[in-house]
Amino acid sequence: MTETTEPRGPIVGIDLGTTNSVVAIVVDGQPRVLDEAGETLLPSIVGINPQGQLVTGVAARNQLAAFPDRTVASIKRRMGSMEPVPLGDQSFTPPEISAMILRKLRDRAGRALGRPVSRAVITVPAFFDESQRQATREAAALAGVTAGRIINEPTAATLVYHANSHDRKHIAVYDFGGGTFDVSIVRLEAGVIEVLSSHGDVRLGGDDLDAKLLDHVADAFQTEHGVDLRASAQAKYRLLQSCEQAKRRLSTEETVQIAEEFIAEKDGQPLHLTATITRQEFENLIEPFIERTIQSVDTALRDAGLTTHQIDDLVLVGGSTRIPLVEERLRDEFQREPSRAVDPDLAVALGAAVQAAMIDGRAVGSVLVDVTGHTLGIEACVSMSFLGPEMAFSPIIHRNSPLPARYEQAYSTMHDDQEEVIIHVLQGERPEVHRNRSVGKFRLQLDPGGGARSKIVVRFDLTLDGTLKVTATQPATGLSRELIIDNALSQFQADARGAAEERLEDLFDASEELIDDEDPPSLKEWRADDSESNADSPAETGPPPSPMFQEAAALLTKAQAARSTVSGQDAQDLELLCNNLKQALADDDPAAVAAVGAELEDFLFYVR
Repeated sequence: MTETTEPRGPIVGIDLGTTNSVVAIVVDGQPRVLDEAGETLLPSIVGINPQGQLVTGVAARNQLAAFPDRTVASIKRRMGSMEPVPLGDQSFTPPEISAMILRKLRDRAGRALGRPVSRAVITVPAFFDESQRQATREAAALAGVTAGRIINEPTAATLVYHANSHDRKHIAVYDFGGGTFDVSIVRLEAGVIEVLSSHGDVRLGGDDLDAKLLDHVADAFQTEHGVDLRASAQAKYRLLQSCEQAKRRLSTEETVQIAEEFIAEKDGQPLHLTATITRQEFENLIEPFIERTIQSVDTALRDAGLTTHQIDDLVLVGGSTRIPLVEERLRDEFQREPSRAVDPDLAVALGAAVQAAMIDGRAVGSVLVDVTGHTLGIEACVSMSFLGPEMAFSPIIHRNSPLPARYEQAYSTMHDDQEEVIIHVLQGERPEVHRNRSVGKFRLQLDPGGGARSKIVVRFDLTLDGTLKVTATQPATGLSRELIIDNALSQFQADARGAAEERLEDLFDASEELIDDEDPPSLKEWRADDSESNADSPAETGPPPSPMFQEAAALLTKAQAARSTVSGQDAQDLELLCNNLKQALADDDPAAVAAVGAELEDFLFYVR
C-alpha cells in the first residue's frame, strides 16, 4: 500500500473576484491580507505586453485602454464556458485566464510568507453552478494550486465578521461585487455558522453599472457629434475606465465630470468628451439593478422562513456596496444600519483564510455549515399519453440543503421488460427538463422481470467541496452504477489539458513578474548577497514568518521601488538601511528587524 500525504506548506484564502482578487492567511490567530508593495487588491486583469510577456493586475489594467486586443478583464463572468478568449495572437479558455490570476496570487503569497504556497481555499459566488465551480478548480490546478475547498463568498464573509461569537443570531450577508451579486441568510449559534439560504445573480455587478453609465454618456456624445464611441475598442475602453472612476467618486461627491481629450475624430477633426454626471442622475440609471438585488434578498428571506425584523445583523460585502443608493435601499428594507466594520473588498478573502486555517487544524473561529446553491435531480417520466412519455425534472437534493448532503429517491422502470435506464442528472429550479442544466448522464443495465425488479433507487451524495456522486441501484438484483459529477464536469479532455498546461507554463516561465517553480520564494531574497548570509532560512522549514518579518520584506520591496527617486546622500542612506535590514533578517533578530524597519519606514515617508 502506498502512503499518501497532503501537500505541505501554508494554506491561504483566495477571493477570486471579477474586478479585483485578494489573498489572505491567518497569522498568529488573526486573518490578514497579503499585499505586494503595499497593494492589497490585485486587479483581475491579464494581458500580453508589447514584448510578448504575460502581465497581470495593475500592469495589465494600465494597458487595457491602449491594447484591448491584448488584455482580458472580468473573466469570471465567462467561467463555466470553454469558449476561446483571444489574448494577443493566442487564445485561451476562461479557466486558463483565471489560472493566470491565481498564479499571480500564489506567487504574491509565496513572496510575502517566504515559503512556496500550493494550497488554498477559493471563494465563488453562492449562485455559481457546478460547472462554474469545477472550472474554478481546474483554474487552480493549472496555476499549481490545490483547491482545498471551494466555499461561497457570502459564507466566507460571515466567518470574518462573527468568527468568535456564540450568541444565537440571524445574519444577512449582502455581497454586491464587480461581476456578481449574492445574498445569504445565516444562522449563528453555539459557534456553528449555518447557511439557511442563498440567492443571487451571476450576471449582476458593478460592471453592469459601469456599462449603464457608459451607454448614457455614449448616447449623449453620439447625439451631439454623430459618432458612436462604442464602435472603437480603444475609445470604448477609455470611456469605460472614466465611467468606473466617476462611479467611485459619486459615492462621496454629488457631481463629477467625465473628460477625455482626443477620444474620437470626425471629418479629420479631433473630438473631445466632456460630460457632467450628478449622483441623482447616476442613481436613476442604476435603480433597476439595485431593485433586482432587493428581489433576491426577499427570495432568500422567504427560503429561510424569516422576515427582515428577525435579522440581527446586515453585513455588506463587495465594492459596489459603497454606492449610497445601495445603503439607502437596505436601510429601508431592514430598518437597521448595515455593518461595514471590515473593508468590503477584503472581507471575503479574510473569511476564506479563516476557513483555510480551520482545514489546517487551527481553531480560529466558528464551524461552517454551508448549503448548495442549486437544486439537483434527474430527468424522470411523470405521465404517459398517446404522444409518449412526458418527462420532467425530478428534484433529489433541493436548493439550500446543508452540506454535505445525501438523499435517495426510488423510481420505477417504465415497463417490465426494460433492460436499461438512462440516469440524466440535471441542475436547476424548473420542472421543464430543457430549462435546467445537464451536468451528467450514464446508463444502468437492468435484469428485467417486473415486480420488485422494476424498482430503481437513485442516491445523490454532495460533498463539502461540491463533488456530486450519483449512484443508481436495482435493489432486487444488486446491480449498480455510479457517476462522479466532479469528473464529468471537467471541461478539458486529457490532450487539451496537456496543451493548456504547456501554453501556460511557457507564459509563466517568460514572465518577469512570476516566481519560477524551480526557485521557490524565501526570505533569502531579502538577505545580504555575500556568502556568509546564505544559511537556510528558518521560514522554509518552520511556521510562516511573523507579521514583523512579512512587513520587513514589504518595506524592502518599497525601498527597491524608491531607489529610482533618490540620489546623492539619500541614495547612500537608503542603501545602508536596506543592507542593515537584510542583515537583521539573516540573523533572525526580531529586535533589530523592528528597529531598522522603523528607521527605513521613516526614511521612505520623508523621501516620497
